Amino acid sequence: MNQKTIALSTESQIIGQGVFCTCYRHPDENGLCIKIPTAHKKARKRQASDRAYYRRLHRSDANLTHIANYHGLIQTDLGVGYLYEQISDKNGRISKTIHHYFSAQPELAPQIINKLQSLGRYLLENLILISDLHGHNILLQFQNEIEAKLMIVDGIGDRVFITATNIFPSTKRSKIIRRWNRFVDKLLVEHPAINFPTAELYLTDLSP
Repeated sequence: MNQKTIALSTESQIIGQGVFCTCYRHPDENGLCIKIPTAHKKARKRQASDRAYYRRLHRSDANLTHIANYHGLIQTDLGVGYLYEQISDKNGRISKTIHHYFSAQPELAPQIINKLQSLGRYLLENLILISDLHGHNILLQFQNEIEAKLMIVDGIGDRVFITATNIFPSTKRSKIIRRWNRFVDKLLVEHPAINFPTAELYLTDLSP
């Protein structure tokens, strides 16, 4: 753990807030953010679960092209924090969620949908489990005025009581497919004005 105590007390540093954590800009490192667990009784447990899953991903040298990476613990004036890759656009602004773009800029929907198709296949091909897939956890990161990619920033791993069966690739594939398809169903409900091509978005297991 970095022994330097980082000051996070100003609200201007807050990037986002959820039930289980508040995310702050790192005051010294532009490419990093700091997650501080809330007072929720499950907050620390969820962070511990996320850390354990990231350790497995790092040990296996997993492809994290579309996952905001975890970089360890840090001491802050609000307690122990968790360092993560900060997802920002090329202009330096924090990347916005796909939920934002579907709601505020629906003209970008075809581009995002195309990238969602690739994101689902990426998770399945790399056997990366996401416990909490929704439109607020996936950001559209613009690398320039035209090119962009999707980044998952939260909910990494498998927050179920029994995870021993995850050693079997078939179990992982089934979970990934089931959770992804539920996520697509939620998008249909949350954004009824968007024409989602469900046949292309749903995942199926084509493994031998």
